[in-house]
Amino acid sequence: MKFKRIVLFLVLSLLLCETSLLSEDYEDLRNIGNEFQILIERLGKSEAKIGLTENRLKTVTELRLRREGMKVVSGKEVSVMNESDGTPLIYVNAHVIRKSFSIRLEVKEWVGLKRIPLIHEIFATTWHKAMIGTHGENPEFIVSSLNQLFDEFFNDYYKANPKEKKEVRENEL
Repeated sequence: MKFKRIVLFLVLSLLLCETSLLSEDYEDLRNIGNEFQILIERLGKSEAKIGLTENRLKTVTELRLRREGMKVVSGKEVSVMNESDGTPLIYVNAHVIRKSFSIRLEVKEWVGLKRIPLIHEIFATTWHKAMIGTHGENPEFIVSSLNQLFDEFFNDYYKANPKEKKEVRENEL
């Protein structure tokens, strides 16, 4: 049983590791703009059992974006299957398995092949970070992890778009 847990932990760790070894993650956020749609992945029974809700994750996501002066674009139902108007998407995915959790924050965009422009665009992850941990039957451990992921997102965003931070601060005055 102990061997299975170790293998499961290693597999999860590898899945959540960064895949971009040759370039800085923040480069993918260059010129992305400051308008985002939001998609919170549907939660299951395990998440509901500890009190984690989609509404809580959405509220945290909206507040963090707005606090940084970013615009949350709403409208039609957001889905990775629907075509978009080109607005990038902030995607949040949380899972609870027994006493453990994983949470993932991604930026998704419609992308296409430059060499074959006639092929329809597809939705692809252009930036991501994830965390795993234990929740202690308290959903706020997961929400706290989401906030840490947003801290990393904004650090990368402002590295890639340094003038954006200055403009936001000037607008606050």
